[in-house]
Amino acid sequence: MYKTILVAIDDSETSRSALAEALHIARTSNAKLYISHVADETMLNMHGHALTNVVNLEGAVANIIQAGRTLLDKAMAQAEGVNAEALILEARNRRVSETISEKAKELNVDLIVIGRHGQRGLATLILGSVAEQLAKIADASVLLVRKH
Repeated sequence: MYKTILVAIDDSETSRSALAEALHIARTSNAKLYISHVADETMLNMHGHALTNVVNLEGAVANIIQAGRTLLDKAMAQAEGVNAEALILEARNRRVSETISEKAKELNVDLIVIGRHGQRGLATLILGSVAEQLAKIADASVLLVRKH
């Protein structure tokens, strides 16, 4: 059914569940799987003026990207038997959901898989989660996976 799938991962339990689900779908559908991680430096940029005297921001961004690559390497190790490719994406002044959506559109994916953290509270009420934002803006179908 699906020919091209993109799964977005971070270092959370729900993300690991999303990866497991995406791997299962890719194996059963014989689909191409893009395993992606978004290096999100927005917190650094938000406080950039205060942090410029304290840390090297470019070095901090490089560390965020390297941590993402390490995460992707671990995910790729689980993708045995799947036509998979790792992608590190950079948010760079965009929402994480927009970054994922744009890459999915560029790759012409049929399905985006992402973990839904199930968080509640004021921040989620005002901003929405990345998964919820992605479900609203993506051109492809979006599968929200809970921890299992």
